[in-house]
Amino acid sequence: MFKFDKSKLEQQASKIMQKSGDLVESGKIKLNIANLEKEIDSLKTELGNTLYNAFKAGNNAEAELTEICNKIDSKYSEIVTLQKQLDDLK
Repeated sequence: MFKFDKSKLEQQASKIMQKSGDLVESGKIKLNIANLEKEIDSLKTELGNTLYNAFKAGNNAEAELTEICNKIDSKYSEIVTLQKQLDDLK
């Protein structure tokens, strides 16, 4: 005969709630990473356009290029941080 164990049922329900919360959090982190990757692609396009325009005009755009590169590095750092958070959830 089956015996009903309320404490075991509560433990299982708690585990399920924790897992679903982790899945939601994981999804948010993955979405943030994807958005940062899109921003990086956009910044790389901007970087190339800035370099090309400076070349065509015969100008030195070192300051502008450095600023864009710093933004890209910052986005990569954010991705590393988010990836660590994602790894911690697993």
